[in-house]
Amino acid sequence: MAIQRITVFEFAPTADEIWCIPRHDKDGYARYDADDGLVSILDTAHDTKLRPEIITNYAGGKATNVARVLDRLLMDKDDPYVELITFLPPPPDGPLRELEFGNAGGVFLRPSTAAGIYIQCLQIAGLRRVRPHFEVVDELAESGKMQTTRSCIEITLKEDSGSLNFSPRIVWSQRAADAVLSRVAEVTRDADLVVMAGSPPIWNVQPGAHLTSQNFYAGVMDAVGPDCHVSIDTRGRYLHDCLMSQNSPRFAFMNRDEFGDLAGSWSRLSERFFPGTLLVHDKQGCWVWDEKLPTYAESLSEAEFYPSMRVPKVYSTIGAGDAMHAGFLKEWICAKSEMSRGERVRRAAVYSQIVAGFAVSNERATHGINAQEIESEYGKILTEIWHDSH
Repeated sequence: MAIQRITVFEFAPTADEIWCIPRHDKDGYARYDADDGLVSILDTAHDTKLRPEIITNYAGGKATNVARVLDRLLMDKDDPYVELITFLPPPPDGPLRELEFGNAGGVFLRPSTAAGIYIQCLQIAGLRRVRPHFEVVDELAESGKMQTTRSCIEITLKEDSGSLNFSPRIVWSQRAADAVLSRVAEVTRDADLVVMAGSPPIWNVQPGAHLTSQNFYAGVMDAVGPDCHVSIDTRGRYLHDCLMSQNSPRFAFMNRDEFGDLAGSWSRLSERFFPGTLLVHDKQGCWVWDEKLPTYAESLSEAEFYPSMRVPKVYSTIGAGDAMHAGFLKEWICAKSEMSRGERVRRAAVYSQIVAGFAVSNERATHGINAQEIESEYGKILTEIWHDSH
């Protein structure tokens, strides 16, 4: 099936800020111990306050990261339509409800909370080919323990390359989860592929309720319809329900630790018919099972292995999995229609490793990915593979 319309779901919208603190006797941190994971910060109450430098701010969330990399990888000649749908809370009572927004390049801002408006602005500013779309859901109104948007702060330690990340969880209610799920069928009516990444929000499940955080992604998969493919990157306990659902994912991504979390499930899951492609990755590369599932926890030898790209220096592995996910999808979506399934999988897997390599070896991580550089490296590797096979 040709994939022309891709919908990326962001259930955990985030405004990310990167701060940098230098080592300084009075205005920074005193010591960083990488082995023990300890940072010594001076008692600033008596002398001075920490004055971090704000490096950058941008729209975050794992699904948004995937959309951002896709945005950077799509060339002018590529025609798929990619939409990033973000679920946001309604504005509180008061002046925010009266705001009148125009559109920015055909993207309409929606009245929301101050944080929700900020996230919309960050998404619009950071995307070129991917089209942001905002769904404001009344049941996501923030009150009490409800946390439907978040601000994540990562503090980098300039001299030691360490970092601290403060990232609160998104917390819904049962009513909010049901309301968001009820929107899925409508907003994916024309989609060929739905993309989900990261852990879903959590909530206190009401007695007798069928929908839980664990089976929420599986519920989304069942709601999109049988003709729509799903690509998912999430933890084992959430992925387990997706693999057991009526509509299996077309692509399923996870890292080695998440693969291990399903150790007790592989033998049972492998008995099911699986029409999709499963990919497991770490810093060494990725293991791919196509139209089958692993049979046990140590069964990596059953998979096709694609080594990671050699890089001169690793700056950070944060976002590498999202880059790999986006890279695989880009090459799969844009492959020639006459290409066999096996060839498309192989080429997409190779491409994904190049994209991940560029992400970890770039000071700007996924923000510094350049499609032309990746296409050039991809062409060289394909030439080497063709030469070796002949």
